[in-house]
Amino acid sequence: MSVGPSGRCIAVGVLRAWLSVLLVVVILAGCATRSVDEAAAAAAKGDKATASQLYAGEPPVVHATEFPVASAAEGIQRGDAAWRQGKLDLAVYLYVQSLAFDATVPEPFLKIGAIHEQLGNRALAEKAYELALEREANNAAACEHLGLLYLESARNDEARALFDRAIALEPKRWRSENGLGIVADRRKDFAAAIGHYDRALAIEPTAALVMNNRGYSRFLAGDLPGAEADLKQAIRLGARNGAWTNLGRVQAGQAQYPAALESFLQEVDLAHAYILLGEAAMERGDNVQAKRYFESAISASPRYFEAAQKNLGIVNERLAAAPQIDAATHTNAKNATTTSGTKVVLADTSVYMHGVAIGKIRRGDQVPVLKTQKTYSQVRFRDRGGANRVGWVPSASLADHL
Repeated sequence: MSVGPSGRCIAVGVLRAWLSVLLVVVILAGCATRSVDEAAAAAAKGDKATASQLYAGEPPVVHATEFPVASAAEGIQRGDAAWRQGKLDLAVYLYVQSLAFDATVPEPFLKIGAIHEQLGNRALAEKAYELALEREANNAAACEHLGLLYLESARNDEARALFDRAIALEPKRWRSENGLGIVADRRKDFAAAIGHYDRALAIEPTAALVMNNRGYSRFLAGDLPGAEADLKQAIRLGARNGAWTNLGRVQAGQAQYPAALESFLQEVDLAHAYILLGEAAMERGDNVQAKRYFESAISASPRYFEAAQKNLGIVNERLAAAPQIDAATHTNAKNATTTSGTKVVLADTSVYMHGVAIGKIRRGDQVPVLKTQKTYSQVRFRDRGGANRVGWVPSASLADHL
């Protein structure tokens, strides 16, 4: 059968139409395949299960309708803005939402960990930094932050490994050197500890925390003059969290009791200061002074009665066991305390008569001492109305000079 020109045109047209349909189907199939692949890739990058472990603020529904997140980049950007505004709970929520889109990089985890540290959520901070290291094992910041948290939990070996890794990656990590110093102090390797503190201070000379730690390490190593110099410098640099108490311990270890009392009083109350003085004197074997301070602590505050009484019992046993050594000390102490004269008040102290507080003498006041009996001195002072009064105060609250 022959086919004319018009028949061939019809056949070609049908073939072309069929091929066009086939091409459209293939293209659509390709688009569908790419959409599935892209969705799978996005799902692989996101991690909602991990994200849900790191949020502990307001119920997510509080933020979900008002602050929807459409991408990882948007979540990070808006989280940063919330953090700058002090909206910490919202910032964590936004960072966590970003992880549902992309949980492959460490940065969001570092931000979440830092905020949880700021909020005092140590367990969540640890988890965030651990997850950051899972994404990037050689992230120096994550190593250091996690090491510092492990150090607080006394996970010393794990902390040391993290600090070593952080320093290998970034040698200027002074906080990691400081952490290694603390680990060495806990091993009682004071020479190694001081070496780490030296390196930390070479990197950051104004780090008051490190100066305080080096001073206390020198104290533990028996270098009291060096410790005193470091601790005074730490205080000048603005050290807090025990720097004055550390200085008081060093001064008391050198029998500088009035100076030590003044240092202790920067951070603790009078009764607690007497306890610390008594413990330092007892450590030095200065049992007569220790007895005096523990008795003063009992008198200053019943709150410290149990601790002071326990230590007082130890001191009394020591004195009883070595009467030939302490007899001269007792005699000298008696002669010293029976001498009247003017004394300087070391700390604000209540004055008593017949068991009743009748006034208060202030730190720096000069008061005449009329007589002394055991651990108490009778003083003359002016009350708030300007009247001359006489009463009793613990002798440990007085000194020849500040």
